[in-house]
Amino acid sequence: MSGSAPLYLQIVTRERASTRALPDDGALTIGRGQSAAIRIDDKAVSRKHAQLVIEGRRVRIIDLGGRNGTRINGKRLVRDGERALASGDVISIGSATLVLHKDEAEDTQTVEATQSVAPTRVELGERVVLIATPVMARVFELLRRLARSELPVLVRGETGVGKENAAYAVHHWSPRAAGPFIAVNCAAIPQNLVESELFGHVRGAFTGATGARAGLFERAAGGTLFLDEVGELPEATQAKLLRVLEDGLITPVGAGRPRELDVRVVAATNRDLAAEVEAGRFRRDLYFRLASAPIQIPPLRERVHEVPVLANEFLEQACARQGRAPLQLAPGATRLLLGHPWPGNVRELRNLAEYLAVAVAGETIEARDLEGSLREAAVIAGVSASQPSAPAPAPEAPEERPPLAEELKALERARIVEALERAHGVQKHAAALIGMPLRTFSAKLKQHGLKKRGR
Repeated sequence: MSGSAPLYLQIVTRERASTRALPDDGALTIGRGQSAAIRIDDKAVSRKHAQLVIEGRRVRIIDLGGRNGTRINGKRLVRDGERALASGDVISIGSATLVLHKDEAEDTQTVEATQSVAPTRVELGERVVLIATPVMARVFELLRRLARSELPVLVRGETGVGKENAAYAVHHWSPRAAGPFIAVNCAAIPQNLVESELFGHVRGAFTGATGARAGLFERAAGGTLFLDEVGELPEATQAKLLRVLEDGLITPVGAGRPRELDVRVVAATNRDLAAEVEAGRFRRDLYFRLASAPIQIPPLRERVHEVPVLANEFLEQACARQGRAPLQLAPGATRLLLGHPWPGNVRELRNLAEYLAVAVAGETIEARDLEGSLREAAVIAGVSASQPSAPAPAPEAPEERPPLAEELKALERARIVEALERAHGVQKHAAALIGMPLRTFSAKLKQHGLKKRGR
């Protein structure tokens, strides 16, 4: 392929999930017949159902008049018709699903991350995602296409890059949009409670189970369940999750019979799950199920043109919550933001905006208002804060800083907001993350004017 990224198909059937590399050029028949290059053992599929034609980097699919037709991204292809395919297009033939991957995003990601586009607001119901780089525009285009299928989607990326927004986009653009979207951070659930939280339990299943309780899967019925940090699940729970994905069946803790559920699973991880599989810490069969449609979200340091766009958006929102006019970024402050490595990604930037909205006394954010927070974040993450290439601003006259008590209050509020985000609004989990008693945590929410989102 002359150094080009490979073309391949992700193939998911009732029995298994696999990957099939495609040639540089040629035609591959898809069907039930023994001679089919891509064989689907399903009575709903014809012996010669469809054909893939590859010509360099271009791929077409041709319907061969197969029974029950061929669907692309949920839309039926005209009988004996053909259509060009793009990376991420979902092909449905009988019970099988095939996803084309050209890896074009990986080929161009480095270039696209250094380019900018006019900021775009992607409306996802009550959520809004700001995009200012081509690579992120491509990510959300692919999410829109995958949303129309029932494929499990695996969102990969560092902590704080916005994996939950990607998962919500899949839900919002899917036929399940009217159903619930339930998000859970698998790393925040105590290991002895994971199965009960996910699958529920019956009365008497364990000490303290005084009544039956529906799990997160049941609460997400008809909608989407987002499993963040899925790589943290214990092995026994992984086996149960595999059964849900394959058969649509769950078994509550203590129950004798499984229950049928209609739930789409979107998972996310900041780990290299392929490496976890090789190390024996994650089930291979579950990995192939979850990775049917992989999405990679690049870190914020590779999307530098989004930094000032997001910073101004978050500052405007944070200042509105504090009842003050929006703060302005001085040129020196913007240069510092552009040069920071952002180990905490978008979440770190949002938390910084919350802090600045409380701590900065004037109307403009200067470089000195950022230096301490950015340096501390880089040290904690074990990275070196890169310096911007632009010349440093001229020394400015010292400005009176707010009282120490106000700075500490702002820091405490920012840590609480971060903990609530990591725990998806579950107060007891958020309190545990920062080592604070639940009663104290609840009182602090009221003190800081933060909305309660559940216990």
